[in-house]
Amino acid sequence: MSVFFRLSALLCCPVLAACAPCGGSAYLSPGDIAVDGQRRLAYTALTTARSVAVVDLATGHAARRIALARNPHSLLLSPDGSTLFVSGGESDGSVEVISLPEGKRATSIAVGHTPQGLALAADGQTLYVANRFGGNISVVDLKRGEEVAAIPAVREPHTLCLTPDGKTLAAANFLPAQAATDEVVAAQITLVDVATNTVRAHVTLPNGAQSLWGIGCSPDGRYLYGVHLMSRYGAPVTQVDRGWTNTNALSIVDLEAGSLYATLLLDDVSCGAANPAGVCTGKDGRLYIALAGVHELLAVDLKAMHDRLAALFAGEPADGIRNREDLSASLSFAAPFKKRLRLRGRSPRAVASAGGTLLVSSRFSPFLEQLPAAGGAPARLLPLGSEPKPDAVRRGELAFCDASICYQGWQSCASCHPDGRADGLNWDQRNDGLGNPKNTKSLLFSHVTPPAMITGIRRDAETAVRNGILHTLNTQQPESLAADMDAYLRRLRPVESPFLQEYRAKDPEQAGKAVYDRAGCNRCHGGAYLTDRKKYDAGTGTDNDSGRPFDTPTLREVWRTAPYLYDGRAATLREAFTSCNPNDLHGVTQNLTEQELDALILYLQTL
Repeated sequence: MSVFFRLSALLCCPVLAACAPCGGSAYLSPGDIAVDGQRRLAYTALTTARSVAVVDLATGHAARRIALARNPHSLLLSPDGSTLFVSGGESDGSVEVISLPEGKRATSIAVGHTPQGLALAADGQTLYVANRFGGNISVVDLKRGEEVAAIPAVREPHTLCLTPDGKTLAAANFLPAQAATDEVVAAQITLVDVATNTVRAHVTLPNGAQSLWGIGCSPDGRYLYGVHLMSRYGAPVTQVDRGWTNTNALSIVDLEAGSLYATLLLDDVSCGAANPAGVCTGKDGRLYIALAGVHELLAVDLKAMHDRLAALFAGEPADGIRNREDLSASLSFAAPFKKRLRLRGRSPRAVASAGGTLLVSSRFSPFLEQLPAAGGAPARLLPLGSEPKPDAVRRGELAFCDASICYQGWQSCASCHPDGRADGLNWDQRNDGLGNPKNTKSLLFSHVTPPAMITGIRRDAETAVRNGILHTLNTQQPESLAADMDAYLRRLRPVESPFLQEYRAKDPEQAGKAVYDRAGCNRCHGGAYLTDRKKYDAGTGTDNDSGRPFDTPTLREVWRTAPYLYDGRAATLREAFTSCNPNDLHGVTQNLTEQELDALILYLQTL
């Protein structure tokens, strides 16, 4: 049997298949929003219902739905309102071009793996698409209807923003790309020169920045705003209050200089602003941020913020802040110019400006909320369709993303495990003693590959879930909530690798699989989940962990789970097999030729 057949069979197996398209899903999962102000229409991506809802803002009702070929990720409306661009799909990623007002699909343009954010050049003829798992930005010629170039990003480009002058394209890279033991481990913003389609700069955010989601420009095009977590992974996880473990931040990039200007915290002293997501700049001069974890909308007065920052940097003291590092740790600096607005929806993900109002979509609520800018009058609910009562998996997904079950709302389970995977950071947990940080593990297949945790200290994932609620969220919750989380995590399925096509083209003789077997990888990483579920001392432990056995992790989605080894010191698979394996205890790899090593790595990246 060929390796391609085996891989295909595994990916189609009910246990291992990637998440099936949810065209028949009863849940809507509202996401991105595009507003046609002239026609008073709002378009909302229904991300698990293969459609876009069209809402009449005058009546407050969903007028109709536009059916799609794939589940949508992001929306972009052309300036004249005649065309709606919809990114969607995973390995079959595409942009569907919808002709309006008919709502008919004009064409579909193939792009990269899991296309997310969209941006349209000033001439209206070039579309940019962030390919999250392709790791690049597609440049699409709309006249030709095809991708004509791909601009490299850093890691998981998620959201795009074009400056008002159309000269610079910014991409938010969702996760850090460094080794977890580096001095700075942080996500980056990629700045692209639109005239040449070349990378102008990669702006590194402060240490611990991860889950970089929403970005937006100031109206004058001078600054770029990005929201993300600021994980305090350098401190032992002994408490959660006052941002000890995770804080939530707004970073400001000086676009002319191509460098970080400032980072400030969105949290209050005793109330976290967990999981900032989508952003928009309102016509009232405020930046609006959806706080997905705490079900709120945050309004930031941009003029007041910049005035206070300018005064600080000119030497005027503020709350004991002496430098930019102090600023990014202050829980009080932003208090005078921010306001938190409570929402009806659960887990808000997108916010858009609609005239003098705001529209907010929430993943677990089948409506849009329309509310006056900066709050005031009660919100109006704009229904998008009916949904059944959530089942255990749906309830578990919400609980996993819900920071309101955490003490003071500082973090959710998704803060360290975005999408149920990993944040790329090392955390010093109490469960195996302090002073020995471990890299965050993906939770994919955690419930069928016991024990749990890198050291195998929890006998199973069910035990780990309950201890995580108690010791990491620092609250007590009903057993039913933990059981729902179990149901959600059991439902996680791997995403098809972005390296499969390359592997088929470059290794028709299956050399990579042969090296995998010859190096002894299959002895521990075999079976359906590519783990024998045992612990070994593979010579990777250092300092306090020297000689310590570690649990054998699944290799499914290993292409997605960098950095590698228990402490994340290998930024790449190549490092894991070369500089980090000098004694051949973690596979016999020191005698491999460069060609054999390349073949092995490419094979692993298909799993």
